[in-house]
Parts: sequence; C-alpha cells; structure tokens
Amino acid sequence: MSVPSRILVTGATGRLGQLLLPRLQARDATVRAFTRRGALADALRRQGAEPAIGDFDDADALRRALEGVSHLFLLSPITPDLAARQIAAVQAAVDAGVRRIVKLSGSHWTIEPPGRSLSGDAHARTEAALRDSGISHQVLRPNAWLQVMLGRVAAELAVDDVLHVPPGDPRVAFIDARDIADVAVEALLEEVDASSAPWVLTGGRPVGYGEIARIASQVTGRRIVAEPLTPQAQRERQ
Repeated sequence: MSVPSRILVTGATGRLGQLLLPRLQARDATVRAFTRRGALADALRRQGAEPAIGDFDDADALRRALEGVSHLFLLSPITPDLAARQIAAVQAAVDAGVRRIVKLSGSHWTIEPPGRSLSGDAHARTEAALRDSGISHQVLRPNAWLQVMLGRVAAELAVDDVLHVPPGDPRVAFIDARDIADVAVEALLEEVDASSAPWVLTGGRPVGYGEIARIASQVTGRRIVAEPLTPQAQRERQ
C-alpha cells in the first residue's frame, strides 16, 4: 500500500483532529493541519505537522492549504453555513487535484430520513456534492459520541445526584472518539477504486440511562438516580 504524499486535516485542533494527527503520522503520512487558531502553529510544527492557518470562508487560504495535497479529511463545526462551506471545500479539492476525501458526517439517524434535523440535512447536501464531484471518497456517520455524553453527565452530576433521562428512555450505542479516529485513518489510507456507501459507526452495544446511572454510582460512590425529563423540560433543553 502506498502512503499518501500529503493529507490535509480540517478541524485539526478539535477533539477528533487532535486524535487523528498522531495516528496518521504513526502510519508515516505527511500531515497538514488546517486551523483558524494561528497561535497553535508552533505547537503543530513541534508535533510534526504542517500548519495551514485559515478557515472555510477564506477561499485563498483554503486553496493554499490544498496545494500539493492528495487526501483530505473534511470536518467543520455545525453552523448554519455547514453545507455551503463544505461544498466549497469539495470544489476546491477538485480544483487542486485531490484524489480522495474522507468526510466526517452526522449520525445516520439525523440524515435518513431527510427532514429530521437541520444539521443532518446539511450533511446530506455535502454528501451529495461529494458523490457528484467524481473524487474517490468515504463518508463516516458516527453515532452519538461517548465523550459528549460523558461531558453532559459530568455537568449534571456536578449539580446533584440526578441523571435526567430524555423522553422514551433511549438506549444508545455511544462510540468513543478514539474509535472514530482509528476508522478515519483506515478510510484515508485505504486504496480503493470507487467510493462505497457511508460507513455507519456505533459502539459495541446500546446503553440505557439507568445503566449509566448505576455505573456513575459505582465510580463516584454516590447514589445516582435516573429520572425522566418531562416533555416541557426536554423542549427547554433544545
């Protein structure tokens, strides 16, 4: 398997990007890190990455970041402009001669069926642009992130001993961000002739909030209870 000459990682200083950079470097890939945070340029260089400072709204910065790049990892924050920004990045990659794109998309349930969420519909538009681009690509649709859930649990338990359960008491197969990063590396480095269907990534098994409360009780030594949110309280959270 040949190693890509250069991989541009967007969102390089975020939660997933920080996991992705060292994993790609461990596979002998040359990594360029696209970030708005210019103050981190020296730190990125010390990590062995090539810093590329800019954002998706700066067409010139994006063009410079893609110069000489063979592979692109496409990730950007969820904003009202997500689809427009990512579609512009796909077109810039086409213009730059990029050979392969791996896009971190939304959770499968937010995208299919259409109309379920604004962010899911935005990701779907970008996925359609990828299919139309002619570039070899892979879409990753990770399920709910474990680290995000743990952050919410920690915030609630800092207030009291109650873990609030969404209506319906859903059981969720949370996925660890480190597993997402491992899959992203394989998707970037895999040699393929054509693009495949989106990869839906989940954890090993679904977990209910009652079980999360029991685990939290064991870890903290406190009596943590899971209590359902009222529909009104759930609406206030959204």
